[in-house]
Amino acid sequence: MRIVATQCLLSCLLILLSNFNLVQAESKKKLRRGSVNENDEIEDMSSSDTTTGDESLGTTTRSLSYSTMTDAEIFALQKTPPYPLGNSKCGYSSPKQHPGCTRGVASSPQPTPPLPTTSLPKLPTDAPASSAPSISPSMVPTTSEPTVFVPSSSPTAVPTKLADRPLNCVQAVQGEELTISSTATFRQGEVHCLSVDGQEAYFGYTWTNQFGLFVNGETVWTAPEDQVNASFERWSLQGDGNLVLRDSNNNAIWRTGTCCHNGSQLKVSMERVWIESSRGSQLWSEPFFVTQTPSLTPTSQPTGPPTPTPTLAPSLSPTPLPTGLPTPPPTPSPTVEPPPTPPPTTPPTFEKPDPYSGLQYYAYYYPWYIRNDWSRHGYQDEPLLGKYGTDEVAVAEQHIQWALETGISSWVVSWWGADRLAMKHFKKGMMNAPSLNKIKFCMLYESMILEGRGNWYDGSKEEALFQHLKTIRDEFFDHPSYLKINGRPVIIFYITRSRMMFQTGFDGPSILANMRRRLGYDIYFIADEPFFDPYNKRPDGNENAFKDGKQVFDAYTTYNMFIDSKVRPGETATDYQLREGMPIWQEWAKKVPMFPNVMAQYYDFRGHKPLLGNSDAFMRQLREVACLPRTNFNGAPHIMFITSFNEWWEGTQIGPENGSSNNWNNYGFQFMETLAEFKMEIDSRGSYWC
Repeated sequence: MRIVATQCLLSCLLILLSNFNLVQAESKKKLRRGSVNENDEIEDMSSSDTTTGDESLGTTTRSLSYSTMTDAEIFALQKTPPYPLGNSKCGYSSPKQHPGCTRGVASSPQPTPPLPTTSLPKLPTDAPASSAPSISPSMVPTTSEPTVFVPSSSPTAVPTKLADRPLNCVQAVQGEELTISSTATFRQGEVHCLSVDGQEAYFGYTWTNQFGLFVNGETVWTAPEDQVNASFERWSLQGDGNLVLRDSNNNAIWRTGTCCHNGSQLKVSMERVWIESSRGSQLWSEPFFVTQTPSLTPTSQPTGPPTPTPTLAPSLSPTPLPTGLPTPPPTPSPTVEPPPTPPPTTPPTFEKPDPYSGLQYYAYYYPWYIRNDWSRHGYQDEPLLGKYGTDEVAVAEQHIQWALETGISSWVVSWWGADRLAMKHFKKGMMNAPSLNKIKFCMLYESMILEGRGNWYDGSKEEALFQHLKTIRDEFFDHPSYLKINGRPVIIFYITRSRMMFQTGFDGPSILANMRRRLGYDIYFIADEPFFDPYNKRPDGNENAFKDGKQVFDAYTTYNMFIDSKVRPGETATDYQLREGMPIWQEWAKKVPMFPNVMAQYYDFRGHKPLLGNSDAFMRQLREVACLPRTNFNGAPHIMFITSFNEWWEGTQIGPENGSSNNWNNYGFQFMETLAEFKMEIDSRGSYWC
């Protein structure tokens, strides 16, 4: 009996020990699954069936593997409507493809709800909410990765609304950027996905009516919400390079305005989205502040022999000006050769030019300054000559000498009317300067004076223009220094793209032909027309570049491509000009004679964002613009405009300032010296080539 009793006692002890081990094992499982805390009381398992094969286990927990789950099952576990931009690792189709998703991770343990009495059904993503089972957080699988997918609130039903549906990644690329070719069409919920170095982005139209670029859950850029709304149906990059969003009636509700560039591509990176033409030109980019501007300060010495820095003539140090208007003794100046004779008429060819082949640069000149009275507008820098008056011959002579030393071959003079102060000063000062015969000049017709002069339809505005041009003809065309291109006197129209001056009812070819006939001169008209709108997309449908297939003006230029919204903090005028202006100049140069402009700096008295300037940046801009591919239309010369010599109100001047620490840019002679160095490079055909 003792033996039997001993055996019974040992059997009981073994049973108790077995139950204790089972409790410990289950506790460890719970700890691994995160269903209890280390300090939680471990529930008594003696009354529970721990057999995992029985489907009627009550509160027994289970562990499911994602490898055996469908997307719908995973979606039912993790999906929390509305589908947020949130963590980008959750932002494509399902966490199954993106295990780094941390959306909805519980910050503290949640109570375990009871499991359903049946196995987990395989549901479609559009199943009704009532068919979604209640899921325990402990059903999330245990993996070697520390991240677990645990809902932070009660389980969410399978989505039934559009806003709750997952996005469809129609293109997935691992790398620095992805490319979307033209003619492809995409609908709501279809996005293009990019991943690199743990960063993830998508571009497209979300279920929450946002069209844009999203990186790591943050919005980088979206199209204007007032234009892109619930009426959207699809978007595409058209074959002409225009990105367009359309509604169900095929109406365009938003576009980039980049048409007429066949073969363009839409590109996406972690920083921005942009459209690139087949020639590599950037046609459109959002946002504008992402790309970092490289430092212009050299970090090492050049490997080759340095380019000699020119020593400017003594005339760069101004002679003290008298209070009266006596003519100073002439300052010795280098002999300037006349502009090269244009080549004979040839068929149009598009080529990358030799930057030293007949290059001329013309500078905008403003003769409206009154000595010691510069109070009309604010200005940021003090001129080296002080608050000079442009009606003084000594001032005009000094300006000419600086122009000759730096290579400026013509002034482009602001013309507001014969009776205005600017013209009175110009005729009194510049027209009497001893060295005027060594430089050319032409008139910049300030088109704003046409405002309030009637309209083009009844001929009243045309007649006003004729009277203005007749005055310019009578006063200047016969002067030996008046600028001519191919023997034709030059008139430059400022801001022809303005609706008030040159648009509504303006029949360009007919009106300009009539002007030439009535004035008796074959005038060479240049228009300040190109801007960020395509040439054939003017606000009222008028086309100032072409009319019925005919070129309206003889040539085109840009005075200033500035728009506040496109300026990046702290950038130079060179960076802005080459990024924003160069693509537009390149496209126009394929169709018409295009004369680009350079601008060393910009600081407008009206409070616009400033563009800094320095000599290194300005030299880079001169060289790049000189190498702009251009079309040789009927022997069009190689011209580059400088904005400006002395527009102190807008802060674009290259004319020297006094170097005071009170000046915003304190550039002294930097820009004049850079121009002189560039002239030396041209004259000697130096080391720089396109």
